[in-house]
Amino acid sequence: MTKNRVSPFFALSAYFAFSLLSTAFSLLLGLSAVRFGGLLVRLALGAARVSRLTPVPGDAAVFSLACALTALAQYYLVSLLALCRFGGVPLAAAAGGGAFLSGLFFWRAAGLSSLGAYGFSGLPVLLAALIGACAAMDQEPEENPWPAGCLKFLSRFL
Repeated sequence: MTKNRVSPFFALSAYFAFSLLSTAFSLLLGLSAVRFGGLLVRLALGAARVSRLTPVPGDAAVFSLACALTALAQYYLVSLLALCRFGGVPLAAAAGGGAFLSGLFFWRAAGLSSLGAYGFSGLPVLLAALIGACAAMDQEPEENPWPAGCLKFLSRFL
């Protein structure tokens, strides 16, 4: 192995791990933002008027925030993975697998949280992950948001 070359096994393992971590972070951030927003609404309107509100706007806010953060995270993670000089097919397979795992993880985690078990709750996150990954795969190498020296730094750890 050369000094500036990253092992594909470790690069893919790190990609999948950070993909799942970013999905968990986006779910937790969305849930905490909705809790904080509910607290502000309760302070503004009073507890009696808030009890009549449905949880649908809060659930929609969690899903939209999780989708936006997942798409952004996948864009940067796949851009970083593209620095390792994977071909188009292995990069697309890794991005598809990461999107599937993110959607599956979100579906299971949302079922265990206060969101409840919606049947297709992982689908928007899966599609957002695919959109972010496809945007990263479609870019030119000079449009990559990561500097070229980032690969040299990462090769020390992977």
